[in-house]
Amino acid sequence: MVQYYCPPRISMKAENAVLSTVAIFTLAFIILTLNSSNSPLEEKNWQIANVCLADHNSLASHEHVQLSIIINGSEVEIESDIGIGDPGCDGMKGIHTHDNTGRLHIETPSVMPAPLGAFFEIWGESFSQNEIMGNKNDSNHEIVLTVNGEVNHLYDEYVMQDGDQIRIEYRAI
Repeated sequence: MVQYYCPPRISMKAENAVLSTVAIFTLAFIILTLNSSNSPLEEKNWQIANVCLADHNSLASHEHVQLSIIINGSEVEIESDIGIGDPGCDGMKGIHTHDNTGRLHIETPSVMPAPLGAFFEIWGESFSQNEIMGNKNDSNHEIVLTVNGEVNHLYDEYVMQDGDQIRIEYRAI
């Protein structure tokens, strides 16, 4: 005669406790994952944002871009000397300004991309498809990026080219 072994069943209380614990940890993991990927402080670690030049000698590139920012109909002044003499860089960052005209200087010791978001990182201001300088998209406002008169949907990822005319506008819908 064959006997079957049947292990004792876990009590319903213990089973519910285990399932509840697993559910809580799963929910916590999902919340942490979503919050970390949407963090406004997330840095892209663009190579050009880490460039520090002592002078204009031995440059692989020296390009210029014109940037204008309009917030609710008012033009924002883009300060002079952004990226010059910053903490940790006595010289010039790879993207910088010399005056308050909105002319960006892109200067690098080797060829590398210059994403628009890297300039904002150097400046210490926010910019993405959802936010410009603390102004966020909502049901009443939008952010529109145009490059050389054409709408562009790359926002901070747009790689600037010599001679670009870039306009960022935060406006009512």
